Amino acid sequence: MDNSAGLLPADEAILKRLSTYRGVEGIILTNEEGQLHYTSLDNNVTFIITPKLLAFAEMARSAIRDICPTDNLVSLRLRTKHKEVMVVAPKDGIRVIAIQKINLPSQSAQPEKEYNDNF
Repeated sequence: MDNSAGLLPADEAILKRLSTYRGVEGIILTNEEGQLHYTSLDNNVTFIITPKLLAFAEMARSAIRDICPTDNLVSLRLRTKHKEVMVVAPKDGIRVIAIQKINLPSQSAQPEKEYNDNF
């Protein structure tokens, strides 16, 4: 699934635009049923993370709808110390997962802050 053959022109435009960003490590495109259209990642990694991220996006959408029934989740951004994952999962249409490496400032510039989530 490494090639973009058979993709719609709009999907190819999404791929081209995302692949130009610095640090992008992988892009996954699926349809609304979760069927894979394109991946630039290893197939094993793709088949492990795609259903989990799309299910997480659905749970987040449900939580948003519980708060405000007229609102809808369109995108979800997850950030770790080293990577950022963006999930664009509209209710219908193409779903995009992009994984990007975060460019960290040098360790000597600033010590990392400790965050306390206790209220």
